[in-house]
Amino acid sequence: MASSTAPHGTSNDHVVITTTNFHHRVGKVPEVNKKGNGYPVPGEQNPSARMVMNESYFLDDGEWENILDTQEFDYIVVGSGFTALAFIEQALKLEPTKRILCLERGDFLLPSHFQNLPLPFKMTLGGPLETFPWTLSGETFKDPYLKFCRGSCPFFGGRSTFWSAWCPQPTTDDMRNFPQDMIGMTNEKDFWQEAKSLLNVTPANEIDDKIFADLQAQIDKRLAFSGEPPAPPVPPVPTATESYPAPLAVGHTGSVSTLRFNKFSTPGPLLKVYETQSKKHATKPENSSRLEIRLNCVVEKLTADENGMVRVIDVTSNGKKSQITWTGDNTRVILCAGAIPNATILLNSFPSCAATVGKRITGHFLSHIVARVPLSSFGPLKTEPDLEIAAHYLSGRDPQTTQQYHVQITAIHSPNPEKDADDAARECPDYAAAATVDQLLGSEEYVVFVCATLGEFSEHNEKNWLRLDPGNKDITTNVKLQYTLAGHDTQLWDVMDEATFKTIEKMAAADPKLEYWHVVGGSGEWKKERPPAADIRVPGIVHEASTAFVGEEKDGGSVDVDGRPHGIQNVHVTGGALFPAAGSWNPTLTICGFAQRLARQLLKVNRPY
Repeated sequence: MASSTAPHGTSNDHVVITTTNFHHRVGKVPEVNKKGNGYPVPGEQNPSARMVMNESYFLDDGEWENILDTQEFDYIVVGSGFTALAFIEQALKLEPTKRILCLERGDFLLPSHFQNLPLPFKMTLGGPLETFPWTLSGETFKDPYLKFCRGSCPFFGGRSTFWSAWCPQPTTDDMRNFPQDMIGMTNEKDFWQEAKSLLNVTPANEIDDKIFADLQAQIDKRLAFSGEPPAPPVPPVPTATESYPAPLAVGHTGSVSTLRFNKFSTPGPLLKVYETQSKKHATKPENSSRLEIRLNCVVEKLTADENGMVRVIDVTSNGKKSQITWTGDNTRVILCAGAIPNATILLNSFPSCAATVGKRITGHFLSHIVARVPLSSFGPLKTEPDLEIAAHYLSGRDPQTTQQYHVQITAIHSPNPEKDADDAARECPDYAAAATVDQLLGSEEYVVFVCATLGEFSEHNEKNWLRLDPGNKDITTNVKLQYTLAGHDTQLWDVMDEATFKTIEKMAAADPKLEYWHVVGGSGEWKKERPPAADIRVPGIVHEASTAFVGEEKDGGSVDVDGRPHGIQNVHVTGGALFPAAGSWNPTLTICGFAQRLARQLLKVNRPY
């Protein structure tokens, strides 16, 4: 079907005018279907959410069949998360005529990050929202500190509708073992600024609302490096390497926007790109192409010919198996499905990938520590008695191994927890590491610190892997996954927990009334002593990476600097899969930067191969 304002036909310009919609404005006469407005018979009585969204944005079954039969594309993008948006937006901004097909395995769920929506949408977290397209090893499952790897979110926008939005920029030193070519890319003009602009990254001290205010300034000051040149700066805790206001993807969505805290997610921006392209195409079709998006389309396998050129993609869409095929040489497949799904596609598609893909897998393990200190330690806040929140980022390293950690610090003063609940939930920097109601009740005269600390798995642990599972006949889940803790990982975990306690003590300014939250039975209580490791180390691996990292095949690398699997000409991998090591930094800003850079690079060449 097709929208009456932005016709959603194919390149044949097949347009079906349906019932009037709410996009019409004064001065434009609506075109209507003869059965569209209840005369002379009633109209459609059982519209579904899928019907409505297909009408406006997504390919329906008829259009999909037409694409399978007649259409070819410049780029076929697998996924609809961060790197998909970064690649698509950049490619079409630079060259609006590029024909792009975006394939999303799931349905449409949320239009925005759940924190931007009414508070009850928090109930969508977890449960069926999260899928695990792998079989976990028994060794990982039985480790009380690991237990599982956080799953995929198989819906339009993927994890972007639930992520924390922390976007630190790694230094060159942080990108340990990255090829010089990759590091060189990050030094190119506008590499970081383009990514920050896409994600609306804003330092917490520049959010400019009444919630991130005086408390933010005081936390930033207490955790700043000290000392005067020419002496080297003194870190706030011994193993820290950087400390600054948290960079959060929560900024203005436009130059005149008055919204000060809006967590970024990809559904809205992707649909905006779609709408922009549709309007351009309607006006000057020779100067632009539509962005085509197909939901409920699972990519299963790519087939390459004897020259390493892929011209066949096996998919299942709305339960029906089919193939996307093309004969030309200019179509590229951009894998944006995540580190493990991307690797699963490669392992099922190209026998040559078995030598390297999944032989290495990295990611992050976590600790959560909650503490509080009397408000008097900070003196009266300028906005007291109103809610205040602060967000700060501190990173560091194990001095012996150089493995990295970082601390995501959230500080909150809530003088009225029940009244503040909506604002606190909406503007919480990391909802998964937020103060609970139990922690805030009784803490009205305190500042509560919530520290989520992430450490990196060593890239040298050969016991961590992703490999095909011959006993599983489902080609989308036929992989086994194993994470284990090497000795260096355990050592880093001790270092980062100590660094987190030192960070809290620094923020508390040595106040003797500092208390920590202890889990006691089914609840908790405040105590002066530090909680034990078993209570603060959180099962669940996050930010999986390195499954198809950039490097020479002889060195274990799976892809070249443009993300192409060795021996394959027109497939490009994006995301954390490319990282030779995870580092400790949240990866979103970096993976978006590399996806944007890939789009720019591919537009520089006329003949791709």
